[in-house]
Amino acid sequence: MGLFAASAIAVLAAGLATLMYPAVFANRGTTGTAVPQIAFYGFCVLSCLLVAYVVDRQLTIHRLRQQMALERKMASAALQQASADRLTTMPNVITFDDRLTMEFRRASTTGLKLSVMVISVNLNGNFAEPAPGKSTLGDAASAVSRKLREQDSIFILRPTFFGVIIPGIGQAGIEQIRDQISESLSEVSAAGSHFTFKIDAISYPEQTSSALDLELAVSGWLPEEDSILSTKQENHSAVQGPR
Repeated sequence: MGLFAASAIAVLAAGLATLMYPAVFANRGTTGTAVPQIAFYGFCVLSCLLVAYVVDRQLTIHRLRQQMALERKMASAALQQASADRLTTMPNVITFDDRLTMEFRRASTTGLKLSVMVISVNLNGNFAEPAPGKSTLGDAASAVSRKLREQDSIFILRPTFFGVIIPGIGQAGIEQIRDQISESLSEVSAAGSHFTFKIDAISYPEQTSSALDLELAVSGWLPEEDSILSTKQENHSAVQGPR
């Protein structure tokens, strides 16, 4: 648009100068004054300056747009990296197992309730690629964390599986929390275009009576080779060492 305006000004100024030239210089020797010629030269100079100003403004706007686009790209990359870093700071399945054992002992001793969730995330399309996938999973973890209380804990059990330990809440309360988490995840997933998810939950003492039952339930929601029980057995074997 700016270049079009500059071109239009240049064409109009050139046309007007062409029409003015014969009238200004035809009687230059008989008029005895140089005012018309000075006005003509001034008009030409001002026209050139105006065209140069419009072109310079257009180039400045173009540079600013490029700079803004670069800054937006850098900000987006920084946000993606921050979301990906969220996964690296989360406690893993080993910590989940230890915390689950501790919370179950506390619940069974004090007569309180205990609930456990496993959230599986299925990435869609381009979001399944490594870089955007980590960022999307980080956003999903943040969405879950926003709906948890201070005493609740979230863990990354496997790349696309999150575990949540919710002490003091039983089967009745866990449904409300699950609905809140589902709503938060739906907002992050952009109506399912980024990922789909599934939330499984189990509560003590309504649905189970032992820590082993809780571990079996969580293990059943994970891929068979990634189950908590198999991980515990591997760690136990590694601690004992070969006989």
